[in-house]
Amino acid sequence: MLPRNTRRSSTPEYGDWRRPVSRPEEVEHLPNPPVSVWKKMQMRVEYLQSVPSQRWNAPFNMEDEEVPVIPIRGWPCFLRRVIAVFFLLPLSVVMVFALLIQLYHAAPAVSSVRFWLSEPIWFTLMGGATFFALMISRVFEPVLVYVYVLGHELTHAIAAKLCFGHVRSFKIDFDGGYVETDTDNLFIALAPYFAPLWMLCWLGALWLVNWAFPFAAYLPWFYAGFGFWWSFHIYWTIWVIPREQPDMIENGLLFSMLIIILMNILLLIIILCCFDVVSPSGYLADFVSSAQRIWDALKDCWLLLMQR
Repeated sequence: MLPRNTRRSSTPEYGDWRRPVSRPEEVEHLPNPPVSVWKKMQMRVEYLQSVPSQRWNAPFNMEDEEVPVIPIRGWPCFLRRVIAVFFLLPLSVVMVFALLIQLYHAAPAVSSVRFWLSEPIWFTLMGGATFFALMISRVFEPVLVYVYVLGHELTHAIAAKLCFGHVRSFKIDFDGGYVETDTDNLFIALAPYFAPLWMLCWLGALWLVNWAFPFAAYLPWFYAGFGFWWSFHIYWTIWVIPREQPDMIENGLLFSMLIIILMNILLLIIILCCFDVVSPSGYLADFVSSAQRIWDALKDCWLLLMQR
C-alpha cells in the first residue's frame, strides 16, 4: 500500500490522508459548501480523470511529496461496477428494509420511558452527547482530528498485518501521517471506514480491567465509552468520505461506497442485537421475507414491461 500522507490546511475542504494538497489547483475545482457528499465525490473523480494519464503511471519515489493514485480500470473496474449494481446495491436495500421492519416491531418497547432510562441506553446516549458537545465547542477539535488520523492509519496497518503483510514505515504527528506496507487490497484500503478501532479498543480494555480487577462502576463507563467512540467513528467517517479519499477512488467509487455502507449497517445490526432492540433470528426472517418481496416486485415490473 502506498503511504497515506496528511497535511493540515487552513481550508477545511482540503484533506487527503494519502497525498498533500498544498497546491491550490488541486482543490480549486471544489465549490464552497454546502455541496452534497455524492456531488463532491463525482467532481473529484471527474477532476482526477481529467489529469493526463502519465500522472497515474509515474514511477513512485518515497522521497516525493506526491503519491500517485491509480484508479482501477478496464475489466476489473467493469466487474466491480456490475457487482455493485446487481449484488451490493440490492443487498443493502434488503438489509435496510429488514432493519426497518425490526425497528417497527420493536417500536412499542423502544417508545417506553423505561427503555430510554435504562442504564445501557442512558449512558450510551450520554457518551454520544459528550462527543458532539466537544465537537460543537471545537475546543478539542485538533486533538480529536489527530486521534482520528492515528486510528485511521493504525487500522490500515492492522488490516495489512491481518493479511500477512509487512508494515515498512508508520508515522503520525500533528502535521499528518502515513503508513507504507508491502501489500494492498480492498480490505486494507477500506477497513478504517467500517472498523471502529477506538471503540473496540475501549470495550476490550475496559472488559479486561474489569476481569482482572472487578469494580462496581464498570457498566456505566462501558456504555458511555461505547456511545462516545461509536459517535466518533460515525462522525469522522461521514466527514472524511467526501474529502478526496484515494482509498475509495482507486477501488471504484460506487463499489467502495456500497462496501462501506453494508459493513456499517452490519455493525449497527450487531449493536442493536446487543441492546435487545433487534432479534438475530427475527432479523434473519425479515431479511428473507424482504428479499422475497423485493424480488417479486421486480419480477412483476419486468413482466409488465414485457407485456407492453
